[in-house]
Amino acid sequence: MAKFYRFSLILVILFCQVKLDAQDIFRQEAMRLVQLADNMMQIGDFEHAEFKYSDAIDVDNTFADAYMKRAKLYMILERYEEAISDYDKAISINPFSEYIYNERAKIKMLAADYKGALDDFNTSISINPNQSDIIEARVEDLLALNQYEQAIKDLDTLTQLNYYSPEKRFEKMAMVYLLMNDYANFEDHIDSALAINPLSSIAYDLQGIAYLKKRSYNDAITSFSKAIELNPEFALAYYNRAIANRYLGNIDQAKSDLNKSIAINQQIEHVYFMKALIKKENGDIDGALEDYNNAITVDNNYENALYNRAYTLKLIGDYDKALKDVNQIIELDPESAEFWNLKGNIHLLFGDYNPAISSYSTAININPDFYQAYYNRGLAYVINYRRFQGCDDLQFAFKNGYKIAKEAHLNFCVQ
Repeated sequence: MAKFYRFSLILVILFCQVKLDAQDIFRQEAMRLVQLADNMMQIGDFEHAEFKYSDAIDVDNTFADAYMKRAKLYMILERYEEAISDYDKAISINPFSEYIYNERAKIKMLAADYKGALDDFNTSISINPNQSDIIEARVEDLLALNQYEQAIKDLDTLTQLNYYSPEKRFEKMAMVYLLMNDYANFEDHIDSALAINPLSSIAYDLQGIAYLKKRSYNDAITSFSKAIELNPEFALAYYNRAIANRYLGNIDQAKSDLNKSIAINQQIEHVYFMKALIKKENGDIDGALEDYNNAITVDNNYENALYNRAYTLKLIGDYDKALKDVNQIIELDPESAEFWNLKGNIHLLFGDYNPAISSYSTAININPDFYQAYYNRGLAYVINYRRFQGCDDLQFAFKNGYKIAKEAHLNFCVQ
């Protein structure tokens, strides 16, 4: 009996060994495929790199590194949902890796899922509480969520960990107080930063932004000019000074600053957007569309640029492209009454009255006080031979202060 038991045990050990050897073979093959994919990444062959990472996953679907490598490729390609899905799988394989949570949080930040990113940062920090760089990343996420008090606590933690120099800490704290519109604390901290380093271009730029927010445009220009003097390659300072010049009506100076900003850094979407606004205000519709396109090329989910491009395309009668843009921004923010109203306007110009009425109704459901949408829906009803419903909307709009609805009501509804 003992002999039979030893024989059975040997068989079990041999079976396990065979199984482990097979797993090793699969893992080695997956590692080889990942290495091939890495080589393809280095030469910019993203298409074949994706195939090889996917092949590695097919060979060994428990190889977390393969999912993570493919996720990074998807991030480069701005395929954020697929990247997050791959990080989900990597976490299911290795649920105690703070690194994977950190990486997934960064993708969620890029996808504007700030709440999801915060959850991942919190999980990562709970696994390893002394990750200074991740605490700093969480600060950026907290600011995006307007959770300023928690951001201040994290900045205090980073100070205790000696992560920041005193100058950097004062600048960071000043930025938070500026976002909170707490100008007294802002000025205390920015003065402290400048006392440590009177040549800080960042401090002068922040000071200029504070003046912008307070509509002290000449003072803002002085501060931005000082920041540029200290750092002539400070692209954002040129952009900020352009905003102040635009408010003062100094259009040529604003254009010059925007062009200098782009010459330094071609990847700031807001600069192209500002150029487009100025061109549109001055009647250069083609030039405005070109710069809206440039802004969207840098950030293809830039809502303001998509909205303004859709509106401009509507003005020039390019309804197909306008509708495509407005559908994209509604997908990004389905709770925006403004976006649904614009979609209704485009459908109305197409003569698609029922879709227009549906879009205006969605806008009204989101914001019952959006009287422009009542006016627009009223016109759509009237044009679509639904006079009684249209007149009710027009009357409701002008009774609530939307003045141009009164004339429309007189024209269409008063016999």
